[in-house]
Amino acid sequence: MNNQAVSLLITVPVYGQHEYTHALVHDLDREGADYLILDNRGDYPALGKERVVKPGRNLGWAGGSDLGFRIAFSEGYSHAMTLNNDTRISRGFVDALVDRRLPDDAGIVGPVIDHGFPSAESNEKPQAGNYTPNQRYRAVPAIEGTALALSRDCWQTIGGLNLVSFRRYGWGIDLDLALRARDAGFGLYITELAYINHFGQKTAVANFGRRRYEWQANFEKVRGLRQLHGRQWRTRFPRGSWVQPMFGDVDASTTYEIYPFGEQSRATADPVHRGSRVKS
Repeated sequence: MNNQAVSLLITVPVYGQHEYTHALVHDLDREGADYLILDNRGDYPALGKERVVKPGRNLGWAGGSDLGFRIAFSEGYSHAMTLNNDTRISRGFVDALVDRRLPDDAGIVGPVIDHGFPSAESNEKPQAGNYTPNQRYRAVPAIEGTALALSRDCWQTIGGLNLVSFRRYGWGIDLDLALRARDAGFGLYITELAYINHFGQKTAVANFGRRRYEWQANFEKVRGLRQLHGRQWRTRFPRGSWVQPMFGDVDASTTYEIYPFGEQSRATADPVHRGSRVKS
């Protein structure tokens, strides 16, 4: 990242499941984070002075995240993040996402995770509060929407989230965002200074049921990515980078490049995150 002033607003889209949100709010307050609760159901019971935005209708994860990004950038933040409410965050989380030692082309940044895209997973799965940061980062082909931070430059260049092509559930929006950011020359990075526990689709499953939710969401994801990026869209991502294949495990460490902080030039020059080449 360059030497310009950096700031981050975190949006937490919610629809019920308040116990998860309250636990996350404690973490965010501990970190001194700027954040807002995007209350899609309109009944969030605030613990204290957290900022709550009520859109008046259910925008879903995608619409709520998009509104959060727009609020952040309209208020002058250099970075904005969407963060699932069913997560817990490590100490130093906020500072890690806007660390100035990340490459200057950083457009999308995320933390390592216990369960999520394989290219972002941590080998060890501690509780977030017990995570030991590593002084390194990964150049990755995609970053999961569970915890995804965008720079203002990236947002303005690629045009934000596609709220049309992925219908009700929004699966695939993060993959589309990654491809558009890479094509525009932005880097995608996972910082090992930050980590989350993700408890996994609690809100969606509670409201739709797991089987129905996963089938419909996956169908809409594939249809949307085909329409936008062609039938060969999967070839733009290393096998096993965002989901383990049905047949045969893939070592996720082969799907990304890893660098210690300070070694920016190699990562910036490496086109893995720009779409012209992916490590396979």
